Amino acid sequence: MSHKSTILPFLIKFTPKFPQSIDYDEHGLNVYAFDLDHTIIKPKSPNIKFSRSATDWQFMNFNSNKSTLDYLFNITNNDPTAIIVIFSNQGGVITVPRTSKSCTKYTNKILLFLKAIKNDERGETLSPRLWLYAAPKRPKTFATNNCKITFPGSGESYNNDPNIFEKVRKPMTGMAEFFKRDIEDSYRISESIPPIKLNWVYYCGDAAGRKNDFSDSDIKFAENLRVEFKHPEEIFKG
Repeated sequence: MSHKSTILPFLIKFTPKFPQSIDYDEHGLNVYAFDLDHTIIKPKSPNIKFSRSATDWQFMNFNSNKSTLDYLFNITNNDPTAIIVIFSNQGGVITVPRTSKSCTKYTNKILLFLKAIKNDERGETLSPRLWLYAAPKRPKTFATNNCKITFPGSGESYNNDPNIFEKVRKPMTGMAEFFKRDIEDSYRISESIPPIKLNWVYYCGDAAGRKNDFSDSDIKFAENLRVEFKHPEEIFKG
């Protein structure tokens, strides 16, 4: 498998096992950020919003000549310092327990998503530069009051924050903070050198508060990150 999966009560992430070595300088890395559902992929089943199974998905096609996957490959081919990251709210997924039906369906879907990329003849240019983060639903077993929450084995810093579930869900920027830490751990050679500079090129998502949009969480997420926002049609129709 190309990626390592980490499943916490409040966060699911898939990070490259072997991040691609990138020759960045003081200018840093260029970050291209995306939503997942109805931005990069959609269900195969017609007229439904959410996938019915782990296999019920396909890359979207805003342009008759190219799929969203083709555009992602173009980014990594044309920008040698590009990193692609996906941030997704998964309100129908509960990770406590990790063997829950919703968690198993989602993680299996992502494994198939990553496999499809790796098996493409261009996969080696994208897989080691692709990072995925998802914010699951707060389980009923964790109270919503301000009492301390304990996550066994998750670290004291998480246990002290009763609002961690809300902080990692868009439009809050918690997922992006975890991504920044993971990038530092993967690419920063020594603590004696300055932190890696991340140049956020844009964030692209379909929840933009338009008349037929279900939410404005994506555009608000970009605003909170102070990153330029793009609609999928702007990126994938060019």
